[in-house]
Amino acid sequence: MVTVTLTLHDSEGTLAASVTGEFDDDDVDRLRDFATQMTRVKETALLARGFSGITNMKWEAGSGMVFTCAPYSNAELYELLHVLRPVILEEERTSFQKIIALLGRRFKDKTFAHHARSLRHIFEEGELSSYMQVQVGGQKLLHNSILKLWLNGTQYHTDQEKAESWKKLEDSLTENNARALAIELVHSRVKALLLLDHVVQLVLSKA
Repeated sequence: MVTVTLTLHDSEGTLAASVTGEFDDDDVDRLRDFATQMTRVKETALLARGFSGITNMKWEAGSGMVFTCAPYSNAELYELLHVLRPVILEEERTSFQKIIALLGRRFKDKTFAHHARSLRHIFEEGELSSYMQVQVGGQKLLHNSILKLWLNGTQYHTDQEKAESWKKLEDSLTENNARALAIELVHSRVKALLLLDHVVQLVLSKA
């Protein structure tokens, strides 16, 4: 077993807590594997040049709400989605869900649990959902279900029912708006993963 102590600071840099946890060899191996997968994510073209989500939202007469995201190519998107699979698909050994659950079991502290909840919210609901929410027909757009619909209907899988549901969303929002929304949710997941990777790197540096 390896004993690891981390010092946690708040947004102003003030010491918030000191947490200690014990990690066995399998824990450390899994964290190393996650870190390896995150190195691949950080090496993608989109992250190398600066990845952003929705950069602007405005209301246009006759068009309604318009979401704008930074330009990117399909090749850049496909590369990123490919290397994200091992860290965003729940059943994977190095998934976000499994790694943050592992850390939560080892660092049994209220301050760390609060940090973990914040990361989960960014990952599941998207960063923007902390400040606003957009709904169409009662469906929240800044939500994990929308990203899963897009991934399972058009990217990772070709589920016909989900593909048809995504097409309906495009018809309702416009194709460009739906694409910007998908990128915003992917961007939030990447941000949560990078923040989690920071914690993992701290643990590994001490282990």
